[in-house]
This record gives sequence, structure tokens and C-alpha cells, in this order.
Amino acid sequence: MQSRKISQMIIKLRTILILFVLAGVFTLLKPIFLHPTNLLNMMKRMSYVAITAYGMTFIITLGGLDLSGGSIAAFVGVMLAYILNKGVPLVIALPAVILLAIFAGFINGFITVKGKIAPFLVTLATMNIYRGVALTLTEGRTVSIKVPGYAGFFGNGTVLGVIPSPLVIMIVFFVLCWFLYNKTKFGFYCRCVGGNEEAANVAGIQVDKIKIIAYTFNGFLACFAGLILAALMNAGIPSIGTDLSLDAISAVVLGGTAIAGGIGTMWGTVGGTFIMAVLSTGLSLLGAGTEMQILVKGGVIILAVLMDNALKARQREIAD
Repeated sequence: MQSRKISQMIIKLRTILILFVLAGVFTLLKPIFLHPTNLLNMMKRMSYVAITAYGMTFIITLGGLDLSGGSIAAFVGVMLAYILNKGVPLVIALPAVILLAIFAGFINGFITVKGKIAPFLVTLATMNIYRGVALTLTEGRTVSIKVPGYAGFFGNGTVLGVIPSPLVIMIVFFVLCWFLYNKTKFGFYCRCVGGNEEAANVAGIQVDKIKIIAYTFNGFLACFAGLILAALMNAGIPSIGTDLSLDAISAVVLGGTAIAGGIGTMWGTVGGTFIMAVLSTGLSLLGAGTEMQILVKGGVIILAVLMDNALKARQREIAD
């Protein structure tokens, strides 16, 4: 009985345990890791990954997948920079790119549902389409953003002189997504669809509608990830965010959301995002190049799926 309780506790707190172990290792190797400035910079850089991961939590929970988040983010940054440079005011440009991102997410969901095509294939295609549009529009060049105040509000500004503005945006969206996921019918229906789609249909849940809403909402969140990235760079960069969707998927699965759907946690997604941020920051401090970081992230994705399968098997054993 005692060992069962311990096993249940480890399963429940696995994300926190992994996070503390990684943070401890990097602190031992590089004590500067725990410096407040480094931690704040780390959280600023993880903000756009976290926001993308919030949307991915809904999609993976209902048994789907979206590879286009990074491309939507790049598309948003490029479109914003492009129309601002054409003289369009920011108060018009911002709603315009938000609507474009929402439409891009809707297209993902609509084609997946109505075309009865696997979401992996649909979003793999749209990932290339959205980035292709961004590259074509700019001819592969960076487009600077010269509007005063934009970079400060979405990227390099601070609240109370200390807290980075992207971190504040990340927290605001966490509160919104936590509420939607845990306190609304939409979040409940996502879990039902992911748990057993056929049973959800029999129960009267409009499965197709829920899927389309989830992908549309993911486009909305990817837009704000793109706005933060553009603000941090003070430019629209068509090649940016190539790893964003994979980082978000890794964070969601590491956080405890089942890759097969049905089970998820928004708090766990935040923990998983912290794990990805700690890995990136720690490896950078150790002098690891981009290639090594990509290699490690790939390994983390495999580890996350293996861990998810092992923990589900362990939970079944405990239940029996």
C-alpha cells in the first residue's frame, strides 16, 4: 500500500521532479544559472513557447496535432511588419493579423474535419503554406518594425520595472486557458473527444465543432506568440519559429498531457515549458550550439512519449 502511494505521488509530481533535477544539475555546472537576471531572461524567452503550448494542450487532449504554430507565428510577424511599413496604423494592423491567424487556425481545423484527413498531414501542409507565404511576401528578407511602443509592449518592456512584458502576457493567457480547460464545457468536451470520440458522438457532443474551435483557438494563441517574437526581434522574420511547434508539443507531453488524448493539465503544460526553457538555457550556458540543442530536444520528444507510455502502464497496474 505504501509503495502504491509513493508511485502515485511520483506520477502526479513527475514534471516538478524532472524540473528540479535539471535545474539542480545546471546550477551545479553553472552557478550563474540561478542568477535572477538569467531566470527572468529565460522566462521571457519561454513566453511564446508557453502560449503556443497552451493551445496545443487543447488539441492534443482531443487527440489531434498541429505542426503549423511556428509558421503561423512567423506569418503574423511578417504580415504585421509588412502592412505597418505600408503605412497602416498599428490599431488597424494588430486586429488584422489577429484575424488572419484565427482564419489560419480555422483552415487547419476545417480541412481536418471536413476532409477527414489526419491532422498531422493537414498541418504539415499548412505549415509549409503559411511559411511559404511569409517567405514569398518578403522574398526571404527581414522586415523591420519601426512603430514606437510596439516592441516595448509585446517584447522588451517591463512591468513594475522588473517583470518582462512577455511574461505578463504569458500569465494572462494561462489564466484564460486554465479557465477554459477546467471550468467550461469546451475544455470538458475536449477531454471527452480525446478519451473516446465515438462515445462523445453518442453523448450528443458536436465533435467536429469542438475540433474546429480548438484549431481556431490555437491559431489565435500562435498569433500572440508571433507578436512577441516580432517584438523581441523588432522585425518580421519569415524563417523564425521553425522549432516552435515541436517545442510546444514536447512541453505539453512532458507536462502530463497524454499524446493519445483524453487526459491533460494546463499546470503541467507550464511545467513542461519550464523544462524546455531550462534545457535550452542550461545548454546555452554550457556552450552547446544550436545543433546540439536541436539534438537534445529531439531526444526529449522521444523520452516524453516513452515516459507517457510507461506512466500509463504504471497507472493501469496501480488501478488493478
